[in-house]
Amino acid sequence: MKKIGIALLSIAVLSLIVAVPVFSNDYAYNFEKGAAGWESTGMWHIVSETSEYRNANSGVSSYWYGSDLTGNYDSGTANSGRLVSPPINLKNSTKATLTFWYWYQTENVSKLYDQRYVQIREVGNGDWQDLEQLHSDPMEQWLQKTYDLSSYKGKIIEVSFYFDMSDELANDYRGWYIDDVEVQVENN
Repeated sequence: MKKIGIALLSIAVLSLIVAVPVFSNDYAYNFEKGAAGWESTGMWHIVSETSEYRNANSGVSSYWYGSDLTGNYDSGTANSGRLVSPPINLKNSTKATLTFWYWYQTENVSKLYDQRYVQIREVGNGDWQDLEQLHSDPMEQWLQKTYDLSSYKGKIIEVSFYFDMSDELANDYRGWYIDDVEVQVENN
């Protein structure tokens, strides 16, 4: 009877420990082991080695805005979707940097159609702020982007990749892939 009580107490304590969010100094996601806390809407999903449309900067998996049924993002209507990171703790940071790799094929490279945004927000604040609207960059090759997030020190943030096709025309292109997302944090 005594051992059962200790075992149940141990399980209860372990459950409490697991429920508390744990933050590290580095946040690295290559999506080889799944979503790892990322949330998505629209056509965003992990594409892996089983898909004929797989495309990754490293390994075999990445997030993709597109359909495995068609190989593109044409749904017949205008649509959009957001890929959102897990919370990233910058509370004690002195410097933070976001780096990621992306590949895309869209209608064109302008700001007007098939829009791609890198966004950020403080957790608890519903408003996304643009870090950049990607445009005029080379298509169909893996590109790396880096952003200084030091202006968000002292906060807990989320990063978003937002795709908006803006209309129902000319959407039979591959879409947008995201891979190897990393936030490096230097703490006090």
